[in-house]
Amino acid sequence: MKLYVVGLGPGDEELITIRGAKILKEVRTIFIPYSTGTNRSLAENIVKKYAKSNSKLVLLGFPMAKDVNENELKKIGEKICNESEGDSAFVTLGDPTLYSTFFRIKDKLPCNVNVEIIPGVSSVTACASKAMISLANSEDSISIIPASRLDSIEKASEIFETIIVLKANENIKEIAQMLSNKYDLLYARRCFMNDEKLVNMEKEIVNDKDYFSMIIALRKKR
Repeated sequence: MKLYVVGLGPGDEELITIRGAKILKEVRTIFIPYSTGTNRSLAENIVKKYAKSNSKLVLLGFPMAKDVNENELKKIGEKICNESEGDSAFVTLGDPTLYSTFFRIKDKLPCNVNVEIIPGVSSVTACASKAMISLANSEDSISIIPASRLDSIEKASEIFETIIVLKANENIKEIAQMLSNKYDLLYARRCFMNDEKLVNMEKEIVNDKDYFSMIIALRKKR
């Protein structure tokens, strides 16, 4: 069985790669993850844009809690093996190699699977493009950290020219206080989706609690 793991990009149906769109048109079965917390899948509409009318679309409910029961993930792996009809695709927003649902179940597939990853545009580069900023120049270094890791963010502020704080639906005030003296801070939410928002955090207080958000911290020029 061949399983293509397709990055759909940041949420705009036109930002999927040509290769990714081609795979969705060719495979018989497409697995679409969704959050069991919201019962919504942002990926589903993109898939329907490119999939064949007779494609088999299988929704996979993923618990988004930090501590997940391993048996739940095993059941998802079993469902992929049981529901696949020929070559299949597993889709994920952004790029499959950066905080994607696929790697939570990669080792939980009980069948013999040949996996191929199709890269996608990540939310990190998508938001930088929207803001028209460069994330790194010359020998600049970058760190990507989830907002839950305040300890790592503090350490990174001593080293990196650019810090990308993902999943900025928590600790946003603490992060702003920690970084604002050394960095220019941009809050970005749902880039290339509905409800997109970009905020200069020096000029506006951000009170959002959106999972699909980030803070881009660029070290201030001396």
